[in-house]
Amino acid sequence: MGLSRIAVFKKVKKGQLEALRFGRNWAVPAAALEKAAALKTAVRPTEAKLPPPPVSPSLKKAAAPEPAPDSEMDSMGWD
Repeated sequence: MGLSRIAVFKKVKKGQLEALRFGRNWAVPAAALEKAAALKTAVRPTEAKLPPPPVSPSLKKAAAPEPAPDSEMDSMGWD
């Protein structure tokens, strides 16, 4: 399915994936896996890829501040 172990546990807890518990172990029925795989392959409108939004000129990164001259560092007592 391409999911981590923790992701599967979260889906079971949310009720998105059917599972049976046997003591400390969990079992996922084959039918539930097939159903989940079929849902994953279906393209949902919310998952459609949209073009990235345009970048506003005001959001561009500001230039880095100029480093302090060495004389200022010497007066601070740094070695």
